[in-house]
Amino acid sequence: MATDTQLSLQDFLSSADQGPFVSLYLPLEADRTVEQTRLTLRHLVAHAKDVMAETHPDTDFAPYEASLKQAAGDQPLINLTGQGAALLSSGPAAIALSLEYAVSPTAMATARPQLLPLVLDAQRQFDFDLLLLQRDKISLAQNFGDTLTMVELPEAAPTTLLGTLGTERRGGAVNTVSQGPGQASYHGHADRASEEEIDHRRYYQAVDTYITEHYSNPAKRRLILFGLPENIAVFREVSRNAHLSGSMQVEQNPGGLSLDAIDLALDELRQGYAARQADATLTLLDNARGSGRYVEDLGGIIQAVQQRAVETLVLRQGARIRGVLTGAQLETGTAAAEHNNLLNDLAALTLAQGGQVRVLPEELTRQRVMAVRRYRKSGD
Repeated sequence: MATDTQLSLQDFLSSADQGPFVSLYLPLEADRTVEQTRLTLRHLVAHAKDVMAETHPDTDFAPYEASLKQAAGDQPLINLTGQGAALLSSGPAAIALSLEYAVSPTAMATARPQLLPLVLDAQRQFDFDLLLLQRDKISLAQNFGDTLTMVELPEAAPTTLLGTLGTERRGGAVNTVSQGPGQASYHGHADRASEEEIDHRRYYQAVDTYITEHYSNPAKRRLILFGLPENIAVFREVSRNAHLSGSMQVEQNPGGLSLDAIDLALDELRQGYAARQADATLTLLDNARGSGRYVEDLGGIIQAVQQRAVETLVLRQGARIRGVLTGAQLETGTAAAEHNNLLNDLAALTLAQGGQVRVLPEELTRQRVMAVRRYRKSGD
């Protein structure tokens, strides 16, 4: 989720603190039609209505249906990008959010909105601009999650060395220096190579300035380099782009590669990013243990959430605890509790309070839920 989406979601959660909620998730295929999306939504809304009748029989479903229809729009979700969508309704209000990754069609009526698919989607997102470097030309691609697309750069962009430097090139032809009437001396190979290297650096400086001003700074998105090691090294020497990744790069010649081949070459980069995310979460938990801010017993976590004291909630992927948190009481024996995942409720409360929620792969932890408090509990 982008930052503005996170803020919109937090506003929704903060203003809609009374349940139940309806949560719809559906995939958005690239070739979908408006009628297909409308039909999928109709089926999901009908299923949510059936679940609501079972879990919250005294709740009028009509406001949910109306707000969901309004949030989806006349041409349902046509303005959303990405491979999936989420629709969340509190009854009076609803919000539509885009997902980078595809999801299975799902409809739920629960005490709080189902947010775990959104949390997982946000955590998986690895968005960046990819600068494809050759010595005398460049191109730009954008990666969102697992999707890579080429950017059609405008004519004014410095796409080639020749078009950028033009007559100002120093190493593009045999150069002479006048030695008087009718006399000239010629640069040797070493001089020409030196001037071509100057052109190389000047060209990359122009590229760096353009990409920084037109892409990196406006979007505040990480820039990753894809090119031969020697070209990457020169670009790093001249770059003043604060968004240029200091550690991530792909050392491969992009010349002649198809988009699919470039996309395949990024897989190791994506996998490494996911591994670093998990490592960072484990480190966060270790540091919290050392500072007395770590909580792993369910009662302590519920108390910390109710005290608005959770800085980060960490869940094991796929974990579930059946139950509903009603005030200070945990209910487990009702139909609503049977359909509800308490961990989702804790995540929703944490996000509404401005905290963070992270998910660890199940092979990395046995605990279903852990929390990092904002401060050390008094008396510890």
